Formats: sequence, C-alpha cells, structure tokens
Amino acid sequence: MQVSDWVLIGATLFLGSIALLAPYVVERWKYKFYSVKLEFKFFHRPPYCHITQMRGFNVDFFVYYFRFKISNEKGRVQAEQCEAVVEKIWKEDSAGQFKEFVDFSPVWLKWSGTQRTRYFTIQPGREIFCDIGRICHPDHEPDSVYRGIKEEERTQNKFFFEWPDRFYAQRDCLIPGKYQIEIAVYSKNAKKISKRFKISWSGIWKDQESEMLNELVIS
Repeated sequence: MQVSDWVLIGATLFLGSIALLAPYVVERWKYKFYSVKLEFKFFHRPPYCHITQMRGFNVDFFVYYFRFKISNEKGRVQAEQCEAVVEKIWKEDSAGQFKEFVDFSPVWLKWSGTQRTRYFTIQPGREIFCDIGRICHPDHEPDSVYRGIKEEERTQNKFFFEWPDRFYAQRDCLIPGKYQIEIAVYSKNAKKISKRFKISWSGIWKDQESEMLNELVIS
C-alpha cells in the first residue's frame, strides 16, 4: 500500500471522527450557552431584612422579615420549578461547637409575596426573593407547635421559619442563640445550589429597623 493510500485512509478516518463529534460538541456548546445560572444573593440590610406591618381582621402589628434572593440574571433560559429547602440546622453549644439537629427533616420555604407557593419559575435576567423567616412583635408572637420546646423557651422571643406547614416533631423556630442553617435550591432544569447562613439572635425586640438588625444578624 502506497503512502498516498495511508494518507487517504487517515484523512477519511479523521473527517469521519469530526462528523461524529460535531453534533456532540454543538449540543454541549448549546447547553452551556443556553443554560440556567442560578445564584444566591444576600446582604444583611433592607430590602433583604426589613420591617413591615401585618394587617388583617383585628390584626395590626409590626414584623421583621429576613430573606434572600435567587438570581437567574446570567442565565439564558428560564429556571423551571425552583424549590428552596432548609436542609440542615446547627446550634452552637456552650463550648462554641456547632451541633447538628439530628432529628431535623428538610422543609421547603415559600417564595416572598406568595401564600403557599412551593415551585417558582425564574425567567432569564430575573431575581426572586425567598423568605427565610420572621420575628413578630412580642405581643403578637405565635406559639411554637414543636413538642420538645421547653417552658422557659416559650416565653422567649423567637425567630420563626417561613414554612407553610409547622410540625409537631421538629423545631419550627429558633430561640436566642447562634445557629447555622443550610439552604438548597432545586430546579427542574438546573443544578442544585446551596448556601450556609450563620444566624446570631439575641432575643431582643427593637422598634427601629437599624437597631433590630444588630439583634438578629444573618451572614
């Protein structure tokens, strides 16, 4: 077989491999170019943490909300059926060590401004707030439904998670102390993202927003 024949065979094999790989490369490029890019955004200041007013039938009191944003600003397609979930909670003990709540099961958070919205579609270029929790005025604080809450804890001001449902078997709020929580966001067409937040809560209510943000600090 002559050299020219080997060159022809090599060129044919090379072109054949290119033809086979081209659709894969194009699809990979399209996936990266036309993809969802979800990101957490949070700052310990308004409008992420802010005072508002709870109003309803025979109800009128102040409440502080704490929330984060999920951004799809860099994405080129919508993020479908996004779900935010509190996955883990740790509390600092007297030795300064964070101990995980071993009996805690993940619970989803509702998107800000909605009643019971579990899944939310985020369009390209958009950012959506999601509530972590709230602190109500001490005169209007709800009762915890957790079976293990102690009597002295019932009298303390609490940070209640913004869960559509509260459960008898696990904590629905945090009493004064230092904590870490892990929140994950799932989507039908995007990779899971997660972030760990530190929470330091003194248990002291302040009427002024600037002062209150020194009593409960999220970082």
